[in-house]
Amino acid sequence: MLLRVLVWGASGILLLAMLALAAFHVWSQRQYGPAIGQFRADVTAQVEFFCEQQALVGAEPWFHEPRGSGDAGPLLNEWLRVASGPPGLEESPLRLPAHLLLLQKAESMEDWITSDLDLSSLDFGWMRQMHAFDHWNAIPRASIAPGKPFDLISASFPEFSLLVLWSKLRLRHAIEQGTPLEAVRDVRQLAWLAYRTDTLLGGMIALSLLTVEHRLHATLENPPPDWRPMSLEQQRRFKAVLWSAAAFSNIASPVEVSEKARACEPAIGRCIGLVEAAVRGRFLEPYAKGTHRQAYLELKTASAAGHCPTQLLATIWEQGFTVMDDDAGDERPLAARLMPTSALRGPFTLQILASSLTTLDPLRELKALAPPGKGNAPGSDIYDGRR
Repeated sequence: MLLRVLVWGASGILLLAMLALAAFHVWSQRQYGPAIGQFRADVTAQVEFFCEQQALVGAEPWFHEPRGSGDAGPLLNEWLRVASGPPGLEESPLRLPAHLLLLQKAESMEDWITSDLDLSSLDFGWMRQMHAFDHWNAIPRASIAPGKPFDLISASFPEFSLLVLWSKLRLRHAIEQGTPLEAVRDVRQLAWLAYRTDTLLGGMIALSLLTVEHRLHATLENPPPDWRPMSLEQQRRFKAVLWSAAAFSNIASPVEVSEKARACEPAIGRCIGLVEAAVRGRFLEPYAKGTHRQAYLELKTASAAGHCPTQLLATIWEQGFTVMDDDAGDERPLAARLMPTSALRGPFTLQILASSLTTLDPLRELKALAPPGKGNAPGSDIYDGRR
């Protein structure tokens, strides 16, 4: 009799657990499903516009300037490491005097354009060496501890701000010497190398340098006619493409939409989008690889296609930080840490996925800038480089 009671009691508990799990699945779908569904609808609706904007920004001469073929990392990483550290026995051509380092905090053009600065002792020759390269492994695989999870979000990047300051000083010095075009080529090459780190941070540094160039050009009464900086509308377009690219490679995106976006040429945002999507995809892979099998297959196939010259994609997929790693800590939902059962992975996947969706607001804002009836073709008012 006692055995029967125990059996019935255990059966009842099991049934209640199953009912609770089913209810949790339903609740999770209602809680997070709409956001994921809206995201899928958004990327589907925006993919054509995304491709159009890539084509427009890809016509910018900056993307077609002649460049070398190699990795700037072995030089730049070491130079920046030494230059950003305390004074010591090591030498770096990027080390600046303390009074010039203060200009990193400058917020206005006047601080570095019109202030009294003596730049005669600076040697800008190292910038010419950068023209031999076309990409930059800012976080080379050799610098990552073997066997330990690699987290790009918390990775130690080179001191990009030092490159921005050197670029400003280069342009300032060239204006004083009356040789701006040579300096512009140097700064635009640094911008390219930052962009070709294949990181969103590097892309934003590239935009910062292109913005500095544009603003300086605007201060001159008679700039050289051959000096044509990237216009503000092209900068907006470039930024929107870079910020939005990851959305089209997110595992939540419809596979056919992701494939279409990655096939757009010229693929201005493809590598940065793949890297950003790989970080999120790798983190969630232990939970989501079953439910999003096809998305992972296509994403990894695109990552391995060899379109991107840096080592980041391979490193992320082989060694990237995941939700199951011990250091994930608060990144995982509380219930996932207490009860890491396979039955709960579906709801947790929805929760984590919904919280990490890339916004498409930059694309929507770009589209909203087009005057009614003029569409998004060059020649409309928003494409006036003076605005």
